[in-house]
Amino acid sequence: MPMHRFIQHWFNQKYCPLDGGMYLVEFSFDPDDYDGRDLYDFRRDEAREQSRIDEMQRQAFEDDFRRDAERDRAEQAVREVVNNDTIVFSPEQVKAINDPLMKMDSRGTVRKVSRTTAKPSGRQVIRSSGQFTNMGIPLKRTRKKTKTDKTMSKCLKIANKKFRKKNGQLRKGKTMRDVMRHAHRLCRKEK
Repeated sequence: MPMHRFIQHWFNQKYCPLDGGMYLVEFSFDPDDYDGRDLYDFRRDEAREQSRIDEMQRQAFEDDFRRDAERDRAEQAVREVVNNDTIVFSPEQVKAINDPLMKMDSRGTVRKVSRTTAKPSGRQVIRSSGQFTNMGIPLKRTRKKTKTDKTMSKCLKIANKKFRKKNGQLRKGKTMRDVMRHAHRLCRKEK
């Protein structure tokens, strides 16, 4: 037996000449288990969670404060109208006040607003905000689509179909790493 084979065999068997030639039980451990980083990571995660909770509480407090201020302002306006004897409304004004579709602009003009603009849907709000518009990002691909890209796309569809359930979740014990590895393997076979 060559020397390097003997050494490899000796290390694999965990032979210990000091104990009279007995074989030892092999223990496997992760060296990362014995450094202080886990404690630091735990503290960091705990601090992040606490700051997230604090932020949520602050946001809830601000929302409550804003809601209370809005309600107080509305009550103050009603109180002013009811208690001030100089304010008198005509029947048309009372009708306009009680109609939710009637709005007054900053110039004092009362107009009837259509239902779509009175309460826009979530999609309309998102589109009007301009948050998701193209902001100088080129829509065209910067390089030509190659044959490998096309085959990889096809192989990824096959791999995703194999490693995912019908609802789209990855199967138990599978990760995106497994999906990509399988897709690359299929891609190499197709070449």
